[in-house]
Amino acid sequence: MEPQEFLSGRQRPSSSAICAGNRLVLAARAAANGWSFLVGCVRRAVARADESVDFFVALVRQWYRLAEQAFFPGQGSAVAGAVGCVFCFLFLGVAFLMEPSLKPKVLLPVIQTEAGSAPAEEPFDLEELLAKYEQKALEEAEAAPVTVAIAPEERIPLTMDSLDNYELASAPAGWTVDLSQLEGSGRERAAYCHDYINSDTIGWLQIPGTNIDYPVMQGATLTTYMNLDINRNYSYNGSLWVDTDVTDYSTNTVIFGHNWSNVSGNPSVGRSSDVMFAQLPSFAHLWFAQRVPYFYYSTTSQDMVWQVFAVFYTTDLDFYLYTKRTGTALQSMIDKARRLSLHDYGVSVSSSDRIVTLSTCTRALGPSENQRFVVMAKQVSSGDANVQVH
Repeated sequence: MEPQEFLSGRQRPSSSAICAGNRLVLAARAAANGWSFLVGCVRRAVARADESVDFFVALVRQWYRLAEQAFFPGQGSAVAGAVGCVFCFLFLGVAFLMEPSLKPKVLLPVIQTEAGSAPAEEPFDLEELLAKYEQKALEEAEAAPVTVAIAPEERIPLTMDSLDNYELASAPAGWTVDLSQLEGSGRERAAYCHDYINSDTIGWLQIPGTNIDYPVMQGATLTTYMNLDINRNYSYNGSLWVDTDVTDYSTNTVIFGHNWSNVSGNPSVGRSSDVMFAQLPSFAHLWFAQRVPYFYYSTTSQDMVWQVFAVFYTTDLDFYLYTKRTGTALQSMIDKARRLSLHDYGVSVSSSDRIVTLSTCTRALGPSENQRFVVMAKQVSSGDANVQVH
C-alpha cells in the first residue's frame, strides 16, 4: 500500500472489481443498443404498414376516378358501390352452390328394380298394422305368468288317483299355479307339485292354527329358494326350503322360511298378512302352544305327524342346523333345545328319534340380525290329544 493511500484511509479498487464494473457497463450498453434496434424495427414496420395502407387507398381512389371517367362521369362512388354489391351476390351464390358438399353424406341403399324403373311405394294399411300389434300383445300376454283361478264349488278333491285328471295338470309352462286350490293330504300335494309344477318340491308343511300350509323346496344351493316361489318366479317372501344335504334319511330336517312382518317379542297370532314363516312365532305364546302341540310335515311318499318338544329364541345359529348327527351329538343338540325352550312340553326325546326343525328370523332379542326363532319336533305315529304344555 502506498503512503498517500494509507494516510487518506482509502484503498485502490482491486482489478477484479474493475473488471466486474466494466462488464456491467458493457451489458447496459448492449441492452440499450438492442432496445434502440427493436424500436427502429417497430417504427420501420409501422411506416411500411402505413405506406401499404396509403398505397391501397390511392389505388382504390384511382379506380374510382377511372370508372367515373370511362363509364359514368361524375358517378364513380355509385359505380364502386354497385360493383361491390355484385361481388357480394356472387360470393353468396358460390357459397350456396358449395353448401351441399359441406354436409355429411348419407349413403342410401340402392333398390334394384326391374328394367331400372323407380320402386313403387307400398300402400300403408292401418288395419294390418293394428292387427300385428294386437297379435304381438296377445303373444306377450300368453308368455306372462297367469294365475289359474277356479271357483271353490268347481274345485276337484285331490287324491293320488285323480292326479292324471286334475285340471291343473294340463297348465302350460310358465303359468303360476294357485297352491291354495290344491286339496288332499300333504303327501298327495307334495307329489303333485313335484310331478306337475316343480321337481324341486320334496315335501309339504302344514301347521294347524296358522296359514303355514306350503310346499317345501330343495334347490341346487342353500339360497336358491330364498327369493323364488315354487314356479321359479322372483318372490320377496321366497319359499320354505331345506339345505342341499337333507334326505329322507336325515336325522334332523331343518326347514327355513322368511319372517318379514312378525318379529317382535310379542308376536301377533292369525294375522293374514303374515305369510311363509311369519306366523311361526305364534308358538311363543303358551296358550297357542297348548292348542297346537303337533304339526304335519310330509314327503312325496309319506304323510308324517310331528310332536313339538321345544320352541325358543337363540343367538346361537349353528347348534341346531346339523342334519346328520347321531348318538350323543344328536342327544346334546336335543338337550340344549329343551333347556332353551320357552315352554315345558314334557315330551321324551332321544337320539333315536327323527327331528324336524323350523327356523325363521326375529328381532325379539334386539335389533341384531343374529337371532332366530326355532320350533323343534319329533316324529310320532299319531297325535295325542292329552299332551300337557306348561
